[in-house]
Amino acid sequence: MGMGTMIGKLFDDRYRLERKIGSGGMADVYLAVDESLGRQVAIKILSDRYASDAGFVERFRREASAAASLNHPNIVAVYDRGEAEGTYYIAMEYLDGPTLKDEITRRAPLPEAEAIAFATQALDALDFAHRRGVIHRDVKPHNMVMTEDGRLKVTDFGIARAGNAQQMTEVGSIVGTAQYLSPEQARGHSVGPQSDLYSMGIVLYEMLTGELPFTGGSAVEIAMKQVSDTPPPLHEQNRLVSPAMEQVVMRALAKDPALRYPSARAMADELRRVARGGAASAETVQATRVISAAEAARAESATSVLRQAPPAEPPAGPKRSAWPWVLVAILLLVAAGIGYFVYQELSGGNSVTIPSGIRGQSCAQAVQRLRSDGLQASKPCSTVKTSSSALNGKVVKTDPAIGSSVDKGSQVTVFVGSVGAVNLPKLAGKSQQDAVAEIEQLGLPTPKVQQVDSPLAAAGLVTSTSPAGGQTIPGDTVVTVKVATGFVVVPNVVGQTYPQAQHALQRQKLVPSQTTASSSTVPQGQVISTSIAAGNRVNQGTLITVTVSSGPPSSQVPNETNQPADVARAALQQAGFKVHTEKTVTCDPTKDKVVLSQSPSGGTAPAGSTVTITVGQYKPNDPSCQPPPPST
Repeated sequence: MGMGTMIGKLFDDRYRLERKIGSGGMADVYLAVDESLGRQVAIKILSDRYASDAGFVERFRREASAAASLNHPNIVAVYDRGEAEGTYYIAMEYLDGPTLKDEITRRAPLPEAEAIAFATQALDALDFAHRRGVIHRDVKPHNMVMTEDGRLKVTDFGIARAGNAQQMTEVGSIVGTAQYLSPEQARGHSVGPQSDLYSMGIVLYEMLTGELPFTGGSAVEIAMKQVSDTPPPLHEQNRLVSPAMEQVVMRALAKDPALRYPSARAMADELRRVARGGAASAETVQATRVISAAEAARAESATSVLRQAPPAEPPAGPKRSAWPWVLVAILLLVAAGIGYFVYQELSGGNSVTIPSGIRGQSCAQAVQRLRSDGLQASKPCSTVKTSSSALNGKVVKTDPAIGSSVDKGSQVTVFVGSVGAVNLPKLAGKSQQDAVAEIEQLGLPTPKVQQVDSPLAAAGLVTSTSPAGGQTIPGDTVVTVKVATGFVVVPNVVGQTYPQAQHALQRQKLVPSQTTASSSTVPQGQVISTSIAAGNRVNQGTLITVTVSSGPPSSQVPNETNQPADVARAALQQAGFKVHTEKTVTCDPTKDKVVLSQSPSGGTAPAGSTVTITVGQYKPNDPSCQPPPPST
């Protein structure tokens, strides 16, 4: 049964096919709804004409196996694979964003920093695949899709194969787009990770210049240039490209795989270093010198050959056979012919491609362009939430998708971006990773992460967000997520009572402990100091010893009763006490200027406290000293 008759029906008892969104050399791709999980997916289904061909089935199975093993943020996810309705299929993540090729066509040359950002994401994906033995073999910007949050995802591992798999010998083994083929692919030789890096070099060159380094009237002509020609220098195409960047691209485009980067990770690391303003590595500089020397020698050799007259008779001796080159040319021509035939058959003569140039235009501009191409589109355009204020009111996608082929006269729905409102949840207490993921799932831009010393959460957990959670915010807001470092700052509690200090320290997730000490300057019951001074940064849960004043130190009070006043005063002052003198009349001349009493009169008292002495003052004429009058 043809897949066209399955539209609207359930495929493999799970996937309801909605519409066809693309075609490849051996498979068709449909937009479907996974009714088990309630999500949209892309279903790649092996075409009916190939389902009984063992070679195509094996290649399709190889794609499914390779893609399913790759779980990486920069690789389109594969959810399921299987056999149903007499054919084979792969269920994968559905992406309706533009391809990197669309971005290049619309905006190239791209700024160097942006080109590096795209390239490093693709290289991260390739490095992940290479380390699992999977070579992509068809790296090109058409196979790199942009998501709404600006992430790049590599797709279409349709011609990928395990690195240790036996080399295929049929026509299908020479595959890939000629403009991005590595020299070893063009020769029909086995390929490895460095072949993908050569193709990435072509993609970088195209991003930075808007041009391909090798073009021609046929796939064979382009393939031959990949093998023998030198690409035009980058700086001649774009004067803004840095010398370090040009050296990176030059090394990636080395004809000899051994001169290219040893891995995708090494190339990505070099690009990140260049993005920070660094120079190319010593290894890259040396490689580019070797490449330049080889290219100069090749050019000189070609010039010498042209200057020589052709010999009348072919030279004697062994001659290198031209058959390998002839075979490559034949195979490439056959592959190109098959591709053209399949394209013509699938697209039909009455089809139109929804142009990528309408992305970013106004609704009116896009509708006018679609109508001029023979398609039906109406105003006002539909709206779809976008996290980018730059896309507010601008075309972000269409249904059917931009870049897909549809019949003339087809209805196309145009969607323009709308920066809507988003309800930001409260994220305190969640891990940084979970909080960031939850924010991105809301369609908000990638948040900023700020490390803070805070007692509100344990290390690695969110303390708060800015704006605060629990409110509605614009859809293009960049949220700041504050994440606890696990450290806190010791508060200043000097002069507080211990209960007050205890509360302040516990609020900072610190553990207080009390000790006492005498103090002549800090009142009894108040904090003198802490074992770790205020302002220091310590781990949550640190023990802080709080020293509380028990008052001034105590001293022994000497008893100076019956001592001359001046002698008593000196003795008390020497013992550390203040002396207060009170005078009282005495009738005994021997008690004149003598201490009659003292308070306190002994024991201990706080140093610096006051001792009161009462001193006799002899006044014989005082009425109290006069004898009573005789009684009559």
